[in-house]
Amino acid sequence: MITTVLTNTTTAIFLLAVTLLIAPLAVADDNRVKVIANSNTNLSSLSSSEVRQIYMGGTLSRRFQAVTLPVEHPLRKTFNVSVIGLTENRIQSYWAQLLFTGRSTPPRELSSIADAINFVIKEPAAIAYVSSDTLLPEGVIVVFER
Repeated sequence: MITTVLTNTTTAIFLLAVTLLIAPLAVADDNRVKVIANSNTNLSSLSSSEVRQIYMGGTLSRRFQAVTLPVEHPLRKTFNVSVIGLTENRIQSYWAQLLFTGRSTPPRELSSIADAINFVIKEPAAIAYVSSDTLLPEGVIVVFER
């Protein structure tokens, strides 16, 4: 009887340990983001610094039409934190300053990933972010992934 209890306890501890080790891997995939562009652009890749410049109104933002998702979309938070490196509140504050001074305009907000992909297909200068597991149609290329 004691041997059975020890075996069951050992098995339970082992399963718990495996679950705790695997769980972060599953979450990590949800946090991966791809930045996409129209396949007719002469762009092959972007660095994280270039993506940040485009989405934060830097000099590269004049060449590209950045597209973002609504504030409540979970992928927007992931993108802001993992790629831009700022929280939504910090980004909103930053854009308020740029808009007030007239130096730049924020990325165009679209309601869904599908809308963002369709916009990129139609607009040669557009870029957008999608989750890493999003299947991309013809007419779109990946220029950055994190």
